[in-house]
Amino acid sequence: MKWQIPAKTFLLGEYAALAGGPALLLTTEPCFAVNLTYAGNTDGVHALSPAGVWWAKNAPENAGLSWHDPYHGRGGMGASSAQFLGVYLACQTVQKKEPGHQHLLEAYLSCAWQGQGLPPSGYDVLAQSMQGCVYIHKQQGICESLPWVFADLSFVLLHTGKKLATHEHLQQSRRFLHVEELASIVCLAREAFACKDSGRLIDAVKQYHQQLAKFNLVSQHSLQLLQILNKYPQVAAAKGCGALGADVLLLLVPAEKLSSFCNVLQQDEWPILATSENLYTKSPLIENNPRKTLEISP
Repeated sequence: MKWQIPAKTFLLGEYAALAGGPALLLTTEPCFAVNLTYAGNTDGVHALSPAGVWWAKNAPENAGLSWHDPYHGRGGMGASSAQFLGVYLACQTVQKKEPGHQHLLEAYLSCAWQGQGLPPSGYDVLAQSMQGCVYIHKQQGICESLPWVFADLSFVLLHTGKKLATHEHLQQSRRFLHVEELASIVCLAREAFACKDSGRLIDAVKQYHQQLAKFNLVSQHSLQLLQILNKYPQVAAAKGCGALGADVLLLLVPAEKLSSFCNVLQQDEWPILATSENLYTKSPLIENNPRKTLEISP
């Protein structure tokens, strides 16, 4: 059996998510892949990774795994959480157990955090079990898939060429004290989706980047790259994504200019990971409840 698992990127909400606050994530293709085999070996799954730990506890007898990463180890796209999700689904399938978001989140946190520093939010693994744009607010028990509703606006994801180990960053981090400032901006962006207001989303992305920079939550190399990218006239807003914005950069650009601008970026040797045209729209890997609420403990 084989599971295709989308990549994920924080549109907005990194750091707010660590306190159970609101976040918006993008799921995109190309997908990671986990294959359940009966070769007995685990190709590409490290024994001490969250996926490896869960597999060691729950692996069927004589079963094995193979793993495919279309990003070839470049960080920031959710490889570790995708691998865990694939292993989780494989174990649930063989054991003939129904997968669920609450159980998935509990399983992930039990394997991904050993009590040192800040625990991960788990938002990435939840988002990758869904599709499209995903809004999660753990404190309110909400997890819902949203389409990209902005007909006049597109996004581009670029790689910085750097890779930050998120789990190590969290181990060295203390409780973040400015959640409300960040959370309020995510809520503005959620309203932008509801109103299909691209201008409001652009403002939210700009404000979020400014707050991250103010709190020293953007790496120096990403700040330098964003300064260069903001000089392109096509860029309406830009920010780093995920831990310290270190691995992936998000650009918002007019939809009518997406194709020509991507050509310019490629000519200038910017590594494009995905655009809004690559948004993952296939069936979710775990079906959510009616009204799209998440059965997780706040």
